[in-house]
Amino acid sequence: MNNLMEKIEYIVAKDGLKKQCRKREKVFKRMFIYNLMRDHDIQVTKIGRYFGRNHASVINGLKTYNDLMSTNNGQFLTILSNYMKTFDQFDVKKMKFSLRNDLNNATTHRDLTIMRKRMENNLYMDLIENDNGGK
Repeated sequence: MNNLMEKIEYIVAKDGLKKQCRKREKVFKRMFIYNLMRDHDIQVTKIGRYFGRNHASVINGLKTYNDLMSTNNGQFLTILSNYMKTFDQFDVKKMKFSLRNDLNNATTHRDLTIMRKRMENNLYMDLIENDNGGK
């Protein structure tokens, strides 16, 4: 657990996540850290104190995080893909995507940008299976 908190403290300081900022990227990253801490049984009041927020803000962040994860929000997952890699050893729920489905549903340039980021971060299960000999 101490190793997790050391890594969280480093990332939070590096990315300035304790500062009052409503930029989407920072909000998404903050919600990810809330969820990671909550998954490791840290109370929402303690999480709130750590970030200088109240427990209600943390609860709202956790709810929003779960909603965005359940809908596979492309922008959300693209922003968090590096965090997912960074915290992979701590059993972060990693999302995998189907390249075929994304290709069939892509209608905008933004969709293609998201797909490129997912490919760079090895988030497509079809490509990973092909790299492993189709296993």
